[in-house]
Amino acid sequence: MRFLLVLFMVSGAFAQAPPFKPYATLADIMAGISFPNSNAIFDVTKTAPKTEAEWIVIQTDAAVLAEVGNLILTRGRLKENGQPVPNTQDFRKHVQALVDAAKGAHKAALAKDPEAVFVACEPLYQACFTCHNAYRFCPTCQEATPP
Repeated sequence: MRFLLVLFMVSGAFAQAPPFKPYATLADIMAGISFPNSNAIFDVTKTAPKTEAEWIVIQTDAAVLAEVGNLILTRGRLKENGQPVPNTQDFRKHVQALVDAAKGAHKAALAKDPEAVFVACEPLYQACFTCHNAYRFCPTCQEATPP
């Protein structure tokens, strides 16, 4: 019985370990992950993968792009100006649109269907464009609300 009590207490200590602290800025994530992975997916519309290895690259790019939402929304993530990324329902909606579009591209790449990847590019483009239009390109971009 004591063993179970000690095990319970130790497992609670691990569960309460502090979360990882983000290091990269939002711009770093966009330039290093989002931009190259989305471009690789968009490039399928010009040149379809021909080999299994080429399809695996596109599948992986789409899967990693879907994970970008988790990175962007990690508590403590900062923009390049040192301000926190927006913590608004609208911003989270835009990030979710990116995740959903990337998952669609991933599904199409898993099917090794260039036409389906082409179709998946439109929601991916729209997710990027609408978020950039609301948060990057406007001079009065919406700022983060306190967590």
